[in-house]
Amino acid sequence: MQEAPGGSTHYRAVAMHATEAACSQHAEMGFADGWGAALDQLVALMG
Repeated sequence: MQEAPGGSTHYRAVAMHATEAACSQHAEMGFADGWGAALDQLVALMG
């Protein structure tokens, strides 16, 4: 995380998968939704 202009926080998560098949499998399992839920929980904790 790094401080963004205006005192806010800029958050960027990067997921790298070893193979295209692993990427597809994680997508089917709701990988993005899980990360979104975790970020929502972090925001709630910090707020």
